[in-house]
Amino acid sequence: MADAALKMEDRRQGQVCVLSINGRIDSANATVLLDRLNALLSAGEKTILIDFKNVLYLTSAGFRVLLVATDEAERNSARVVLCGVLGQVFELFEMGGLLDVFTIHSSQEDALARL
Repeated sequence: MADAALKMEDRRQGQVCVLSINGRIDSANATVLLDRLNALLSAGEKTILIDFKNVLYLTSAGFRVLLVATDEAERNSARVVLCGVLGQVFELFEMGGLLDVFTIHSSQEDALARL
């Protein structure tokens, strides 16, 4: 299904691995995101910045992946940070009471300046 497509691209920015996501995160593709995050953590990444600027929608499966990845990062003395959480996706974080659970920066530039 084309709507289930999730595009991800990672790149290094100094000491930070920036993972840009494009599309929807739902039960059809959430495990793909989790696998990618686990692979980055297994490769020794200590700071992963997930850019949500182009994420159109996020379901509970996506939130679960983020929580699991954050826990795994903490076990590896690493961290997962989010940025670019906008519009409807921001509202979902807000309604779920998850704004304080994650470190969220307004933009990639803001996050990189603080990390």
